[in-house]
Amino acid sequence: LARPRVALDNAVVVGVPDLRIPQVGTEIAAIRDAVPRATVLWDAAATVAAVRDLASSAPIVHIASHGQFRADNPLFSALQLFDGRLTVSDVAALRLQPGLVVLSGCETGRQRIAPGDELLGLVQGFFQAGAASLVVSQWPVDDATTAVLMQRFYVALQAGLTPAAALRQAQQTLLREQPHPFFWAPFVVWGRW
Repeated sequence: LARPRVALDNAVVVGVPDLRIPQVGTEIAAIRDAVPRATVLWDAAATVAAVRDLASSAPIVHIASHGQFRADNPLFSALQLFDGRLTVSDVAALRLQPGLVVLSGCETGRQRIAPGDELLGLVQGFFQAGAASLVVSQWPVDDATTAVLMQRFYVALQAGLTPAAALRQAQQTLLREQPHPFFWAPFVVWGRW
């Protein structure tokens, strides 16, 4: 929290679509429109090596793909990229700018309490890598409403709101259209608000 704030005006945006999450393309296009200086890694370009190489080049890292939380061993929790899985260990080895990481897949914010009250999961890995703020999901997400929520989140973020305020505004708007919490409430902000 003591790290200096960075301008959230540039992003590395990763999208890995498949038949179960076809709206990833809509989500990525909306983010690219909201953040004009975005570098997009789409489908076959969204490799583990490419994410490792580019993640440190921008203050925002957005990954739209399947997330998997492993309750049996949270260190094996991962994000599915085109050529493999980006695990907690892979994430912790990244060197990120102290900006914002957004993980718009399922269960990306789930963690397990280990002995000593340590939380283990993707959140811990991204904090270890240098992220100041994280937007992650607590349960499986709906593909279509997630794309809408993320578009509204980035418009609010680029208007100057903090990540927490931008997420709140996007969730409040979506709440009026989809009142069930399953659709608007899975995402939370960790770290700097």
